[in-house]
Amino acid sequence: MSSRTSGNTCGDCVFFGRRTGIVRTRNVCERPGAKCRAAGRDELACGSYQASPRTSFGLGISRASRAVTAAKAPVPQPRPAPGRQILCDTHCHTLFSRHAYSTLEEDVRAAAAQGMELLGITDHYSSMLYARQSVQDWQYFLNLWAWPRRWHGVRLLRGCEADIVDLDGNIFGHDIFFDESMTGGRFSRPHNLKRMAFAQCDYVIASVHGKEFAHGASRNQITRMYLRVLEDPKVLILGHIGRTGLDFDMDAVLGAAKERGKLIEVNESSLIAQKRAGSYERCRQVVSRCAELGVSVSVGSDAHVSSLVGHHEAVDALLDEVHFPQELVACRDAATFVGVVESVIGPMAE
Repeated sequence: MSSRTSGNTCGDCVFFGRRTGIVRTRNVCERPGAKCRAAGRDELACGSYQASPRTSFGLGISRASRAVTAAKAPVPQPRPAPGRQILCDTHCHTLFSRHAYSTLEEDVRAAAAQGMELLGITDHYSSMLYARQSVQDWQYFLNLWAWPRRWHGVRLLRGCEADIVDLDGNIFGHDIFFDESMTGGRFSRPHNLKRMAFAQCDYVIASVHGKEFAHGASRNQITRMYLRVLEDPKVLILGHIGRTGLDFDMDAVLGAAKERGKLIEVNESSLIAQKRAGSYERCRQVVSRCAELGVSVSVGSDAHVSSLVGHHEAVDALLDEVHFPQELVACRDAATFVGVVESVIGPMAE
């Protein structure tokens, strides 16, 4: 097997190339490019695979075979990712986000396997989820208190990734009100969707996804938008600002984030997905300027499937490339990130 790789998977591995056809199987092979024996056509996976995509999805395996394999499989041990110490993943998604594919517990287990101390679940809070809005559709955010604070050894935080929806810096749901509860009872007064959704969140990531509202907007307008977003008391993190393609006064926005003790996200998904290849240089500019201005950053995998939770290899490489100070990485350990949340937003409810 040659050392050609696709991500961290050997490019001419029989299993990888012919069995799955999956491009993003990075971090599955534990010995990428090690020239180990290629997996045969009829094998479930190469011996160097920690867990194959094929077995993860159960493709072509009988129930009896899965039972035998599970009985023989060793208990996975936490395996911290190589590189600088980043022990928190503050941006990932579950099935609630509709275009994500893992449950809450699957994400938590994946974080534990990666040696994470803390996981922030930040499902989409956005018009992209439902064409029409009803309180029943959003009851997920009305029951976050049911989550355990520690699960499988991982500190679990409750959050959301909320869409910025206009040039005034308003966030989705600011103008949506409900007269009835999720059980159909009448409220004594209308309840605001945004206030209801944010009430049980420990923190919010504010991001731009649909950019139609910003078409033709000036640099000053986009700058003002981000400054207004940072005024929201529940917003802790500006999400993936390097990949939006929007032009703004970087020093003004980063300076405001620093003044308020808030964070700029370095987003793993923005750096690795082929469709976002053009965003790398802009992300690098943002990270470099954060280092120069002393602005703290958060790190998020933006995982939409549990196999990517806790991975930050591309972020590591970028931070190392610009010699980013470790003391400005708010996700370096759970105590640091929790301290930032509580200093900016306030004590977290149990």
